[in-house]
Amino acid sequence: MRLDEAVYTVFDVETTGLFPYAGDRICEIGAVRMEPGSPKKIFHSLVDPGRPVSPRAFEVNGITKRMLDGKPTIEKILPEFLDFVEGSVLVAYNAGFDMGFVESALAREGERLGDFTVIDALKLARNLFPGIGRYSLSFVADSLGFPVDGQHRALGDAMLTVKVFEKELELLKNQGIEDLKDVSENMRTRKKPLTEDSVPVLAVIEDAIGEEGVLDITYRSYWNNKTTNRTITPREIRKGYDRSYVVAFCHMRKEMRNFRLECITEAVKKEGS
Repeated sequence: MRLDEAVYTVFDVETTGLFPYAGDRICEIGAVRMEPGSPKKIFHSLVDPGRPVSPRAFEVNGITKRMLDGKPTIEKILPEFLDFVEGSVLVAYNAGFDMGFVESALAREGERLGDFTVIDALKLARNLFPGIGRYSLSFVADSLGFPVDGQHRALGDAMLTVKVFEKELELLKNQGIEDLKDVSENMRTRKKPLTEDSVPVLAVIEDAIGEEGVLDITYRSYWNNKTTNRTITPREIRKGYDRSYVVAFCHMRKEMRNFRLECITEAVKKEGS
């Protein structure tokens, strides 16, 4: 399908925390549907997550319990959202995060998202806007001259992503990329990607999950290639829309976190565990 003929839904979620597979939930969804030759359509709802918004999440999105009391639950909102996005290409900024929460919410209902083409506007930005230094949504938008308003609320971020994505589509067209299937090449990182096949520690992690053991791991950041040492208690391995995660208690942070499986370069059972 040609890029200029596709229907896109650009969406964003705000959440109670960072880790859907450790119990965090969606508390707001915002989306903008873009159809050729038609006005943009808006979808927005606050969502009662059934659990508190963490202090760290509140610092980012400013969503309070009072704002969520009496709002519909995700069980009601998700079918409406899926109707809104039907037949479109899904677009999000750091799509793995947003898709992870949507997929987790569906999984709790025994459902799955189905077949959607997903475009990560962050991955496109890293390749189409080289050299700007930082790639947060607000920084990229500001670098492109777009006003940054309503940041870290779902609809505001979705609308800001629309502006960035429209610029990305323009640059892709200027590069001679006109078909949707060719966009995936521009979402690949310039450095050699890591793969699960390159990780020799999967068996160690699986054993630790079965034994409720503690591991010392070496973790290489996907974004800056920086290596750190962590102590974790792994709980499970979860498959996201484009990668696998180890859900584990991080002893340094004192909280549940998601670790990219592909970025764990070494794992050793901690003595005495």
